Amino acid sequence: MRRVWIFRSLAALWVAVSLVWILALVFRGGDGTRAVFAETPFLFAERQQMVQDLVIERTLEKAESLAEGFFCEEALETLEEIPEPYREDERVAGARERFEEIRDGMVLYEKPVRHIFFHSLIVDTDLAFDGDYMANGYNYWMTTILEFERILEQMYEKGFILIDIHDIEHPLVPEGRIPFVLSIDDVNYYEYMKGDGFADRLVLDENGEVKNLYLEADGTEKIGNYDVMPILDEFVKEHPDFSLRGVKGVIAETGYEGTLGYRTNDLESPTLEADRESARKVAERLKETGWQFAVHGYGHRHTPKLSLGELQADTRQWKEEVGRLVGETVVYIYPYGEEVEYPSHHLAYLQEEGFRYYCGVWTKPFVQAGDGYIRQTRCNLDGYTLTTKDEVVADMIDTAYTRDPARPPLE
Repeated sequence: MRRVWIFRSLAALWVAVSLVWILALVFRGGDGTRAVFAETPFLFAERQQMVQDLVIERTLEKAESLAEGFFCEEALETLEEIPEPYREDERVAGARERFEEIRDGMVLYEKPVRHIFFHSLIVDTDLAFDGDYMANGYNYWMTTILEFERILEQMYEKGFILIDIHDIEHPLVPEGRIPFVLSIDDVNYYEYMKGDGFADRLVLDENGEVKNLYLEADGTEKIGNYDVMPILDEFVKEHPDFSLRGVKGVIAETGYEGTLGYRTNDLESPTLEADRESARKVAERLKETGWQFAVHGYGHRHTPKLSLGELQADTRQWKEEVGRLVGETVVYIYPYGEEVEYPSHHLAYLQEEGFRYYCGVWTKPFVQAGDGYIRQTRCNLDGYTLTTKDEVVADMIDTAYTRDPARPPLE
């Protein structure tokens, strides 16, 4: 309603300015008055057309932007903000027809939905692959920024589109598009990663957008796109049709070394409350921009090997320390991809705690709906897969093109 009022006010302002201009000339008197009145109908119509064009163009720009990301209902609602006399303009009618075609053109995707996942991205390959005791692990299980960007580029070109994990059972997508889910594990920025070429934590920049703090070897602090979240945010901003209604991905959090890079697990820390508040604000902004959270176990332990009591304690601690900051979730992403039995006492407990979506690890797409649960497998696009699983992921990427030339051979 406020926008409608603004548009009407603009129109009224133009009319008022036109009248003032006419009256000013009339009060001059003389022969000029007759000339002014002779020109007034044309000038008035011209000014009215300018107002109409301004209102329509600005509203269409906003509506088109929404429709590009498949926010079709919102785009149609935006058109209703145009004042009544202008709604029959052919530009408005054409836009309305296009938005309705997009909305009504969604089709059911009948194959299992792909789910790919990553760990925090390698920013500096020289530091990550420096030959120390962690280098081989990074080479197997991590992905570089260059590789991640090439993965996004290829999947976009092949017609993949991000969807909400809650929609994997009966996904509706634009015809010809291929739905997939993306997740990132262990967004905690563990202590063992310090100095090894990874981001330090997630932060909000001066514009309130989620970025990373990255520390150079000399201690210089840099704020920028150094991990999956801000890089994907930028990619979707540039290619809004890569995401269905602004969906981004699922962030799988542990808790034993805090949350999102903040050591909220250290209950004796003098900065505990400040760290909690920072993590809470980052999590809130992530959710506002299409991200969701999942439990990845508080201690990243082997879920099926835990006793029922241990699983209960682990889950309770996650909810108390992490869930209070990032919010509730119905998604459980198994540490190490190791699933519990279906059915089992472990599954029954997790269901009692509100979890409905359970994700293991397997390179092939797999979705199964059971009694009160949905299982989905995830494919790790990391150094190991990029080096040894060419054919398995050929539907998504060309591994030879994707591999970072700085990546050493697997040992």
